[in-house]
Amino acid sequence: MTTDREELISKLAVGDMFHASFSNEAVRMCIVTSVNSAAVMARAVTTQEIFSFDRVFGRAQSIRGAICTIDSVYRLPGEIRDVLLEIDRRYGGEPAPYGLPLSIIERRALLDAMELFSSNPLPL
Repeated sequence: MTTDREELISKLAVGDMFHASFSNEAVRMCIVTSVNSAAVMARAVTTQEIFSFDRVFGRAQSIRGAICTIDSVYRLPGEIRDVLLEIDRRYGGEPAPYGLPLSIIERRALLDAMELFSSNPLPL
């Protein structure tokens, strides 16, 4: 029997965005890049890290060994999602250079997305 959490994670599809966090309170906003029966592959928008999240628990291990867990799959409003996609495209698969300034609109979109994800967590 699947839980509500598992069911919501299993509905993730290519192009969807979600929020994930580490035990040290670091967070990632991710875009689903591919899905198979065992995993959800995703890329972090700002760091361009690649993760393979298991579809049962929504957990992935970073290249440094830290565990990252999906904690919200809330569907962002189109205007916020579009700005996050533009940030992702600008970085083009490369980590963001330190000091690369974000526009006011980009900063607002990141803050709004964080608020929406935080206000709409997955069930435990």
